[in-house]
Amino acid sequence: MCENSPEEVLQSNSQGTVDYEPKLGLEFDSDKDALNYYNEYARRVGFSVRKEYINTNKELGYVTSRKITCFKEGFRRDDKRKDQVKKLRRETRTGYQAHIIVTRHSMGKYHITKVKLEHNHALVSPTMVHMLPSHRRINEVQAHEIDLAEDAGLFSKTTFDFMSLQDGGRVNLGYTKLNQKNYLRTKRQKAMRRGETGVLLKYFEKKRIEDPSLFFAVQLDVDDMITNIFWTD
Repeated sequence: MCENSPEEVLQSNSQGTVDYEPKLGLEFDSDKDALNYYNEYARRVGFSVRKEYINTNKELGYVTSRKITCFKEGFRRDDKRKDQVKKLRRETRTGYQAHIIVTRHSMGKYHITKVKLEHNHALVSPTMVHMLPSHRRINEVQAHEIDLAEDAGLFSKTTFDFMSLQDGGRVNLGYTKLNQKNYLRTKRQKAMRRGETGVLLKYFEKKRIEDPSLFFAVQLDVDDMITNIFWTD
């Protein structure tokens, strides 16, 4: 990592700006450390980041350089399927070039070799920054507590409200209701693939290939748990 951790480097001063903002030559032990640093900088300033591209050494597999941008950087490419979609995705990019590029040097360290700091869009307030994509994540402790709440039979909304209260408000929680719902859905899908339900669904998928007239459907409750399975041929 760089000489100081992201938390140490990015201390806000009395004027509300951020010390040690990205600058040419700033050094990191890995490209992942650079990504974590820039994301922490973005959280303090009020924007979200996106991985733009990554170059690797094809023989040895290590990263040679990567570009990390503001999530509003550039414009999306024209979607060739747009005529087939009823509702197009809202354009969230504004075309500006706020980004950093980190490059691996001969000693294995990564340095910032290009940086642009300016944004042409409003930055997000500290009370709302946790809603931005790159700042939403469920850590291991939170995942364990969500699992325990589910095992105890609590509804997702109850769990989310309790954990928000426990952390002093949603702004401190670090994820949204949708993140929690997606986490539980992924967990259940993995469990279904391993359990009896997964065996049954796999059987239906196999039979549908053999018999196209076969139809099956699953009914979910408010927490995306399977309550009924229906099939007919």
